[in-house]
Amino acid sequence: MEKYLLKIKKSPLFIGITQEELSKMLTCFGATIKKYETGDMIIRQGDVISKIYMILDGSVNIEKDSYWGRRIIVQKLTELNNIALGLVASRNVESTISAVSAKKSTILTLNFNKCSTMCTNACNHHTALIQNMFKILSKENIELLEKIENISQKSIRDKLLTYLSNESLKHKSSSFEINFNRQELADYLNIDRSAMSFEMSKLKNEGLIDYEKNKFVLKEEI
Repeated sequence: MEKYLLKIKKSPLFIGITQEELSKMLTCFGATIKKYETGDMIIRQGDVISKIYMILDGSVNIEKDSYWGRRIIVQKLTELNNIALGLVASRNVESTISAVSAKKSTILTLNFNKCSTMCTNACNHHTALIQNMFKILSKENIELLEKIENISQKSIRDKLLTYLSNESLKHKSSSFEINFNRQELADYLNIDRSAMSFEMSKLKNEGLIDYEKNKFVLKEEI
């Protein structure tokens, strides 16, 4: 655990908490660390989540499977992101998503009840932790609204342009990298990969975008 202490301290969950306080909190909250291989299931759809999960290394896809087995990627999470914090905060609600390791990942888990319940001393650092959890939940809601905007567009072209525009605004640059590979991006936007690739080629030929693998450049106003 000590090996990851400095990295854990950088998490939005522990803003305003000293390293000494953090070390004590991790012990109090029953912190554990587990490693996952690519494709390993961290959370299964239907699980009741009782822990906070934080990514220390690697990346995790938040996925949902349809009745017929079609995969939809809801979100891709990277280092120091929390997994399904909104679901664990709902208490005793079955998970509507799965969390799958997109590559080799190291995950920290914490007992949610201990994290969310104030101790008898009402420690300032515990208060800071709870406030940080609310901020993270608020950020997750904003990202969910962005996702809804991306996929609610009628055409594949408009879904791509809306997604790329939002990523450009997020990075504050017309040049940026995305976290998805081609199949993951298609699954995230809930569109066919071949049709998406065709539309991307058209946008490139029209001089609106340029790209190489996961690097994109928005070249002029739409």
